Amino acid sequence: MLEYERFALLLDSPEAKLGRMAMRLLELGIDVMYANDLDEAALLSRQEVSRLGAVLTSSQGPRSHIENIVNRVCSGLDAGASSLILVGPELAEEKAAALRDLGIQWRICEPYDERDLRFGLSLAMSKEHADDRRKSLRIPTEIPTAVFMGRYRQDVTVYDLSLSGAYFASPHPFLPGSQLSIEIPLPDGPFVAKGEVRNAKTADVTGRADVPDGMGVAFTHINEKSTNLLQGFVHSWLKRFTL
Repeated sequence: MLEYERFALLLDSPEAKLGRMAMRLLELGIDVMYANDLDEAALLSRQEVSRLGAVLTSSQGPRSHIENIVNRVCSGLDAGASSLILVGPELAEEKAAALRDLGIQWRICEPYDERDLRFGLSLAMSKEHADDRRKSLRIPTEIPTAVFMGRYRQDVTVYDLSLSGAYFASPHPFLPGSQLSIEIPLPDGPFVAKGEVRNAKTADVTGRADVPDGMGVAFTHINEKSTNLLQGFVHSWLKRFTL
């Protein structure tokens, strides 16, 4: 599971239109700093440069305002302009293209939910290059399914899904080392794989409070058809969040 080792900075408008988002981020276990003034945000970005991983702000307003945010808040961060996430309604392509020219990559479109917030932040906070990021991305989902260890069936919910594995939410996860047969219903067809439980979280095993009890599973065998289905699923999520 992704751990938020760095902070997110939420730069709001003077009218505090994104205040509710700040509270939702805190509820997700994400450390967030809040500012509703560009000067304050610029100061925070300098003071917390080693800990600041992403900046969220509204996509509304003129290009010049967003360019000021890039230059004054994001320029000193490791990822520069690509640390900025624009939040708001779908943008016209002309404006989106102008913002891409500033180096901005990511967006979260309204309406959004907690899964969108988690995923959008994971994109901006990732320290990996594009190809490696795509391999390690964990797509937040709520897909009900079942996994099998031999003849033993367990009903689970796919909490997140990547090209290399999945986390299955379950109150009674199988033990680490268990070999599983997996089938996950994806939009374009069933994803079928073999996997091994690598870790398990229960009431008796401590872990992140925002992650439900369950088990992390690494895929050990996937056929070509299922590989293509999973790659398409990951690509569709990336496309949703790419400016």
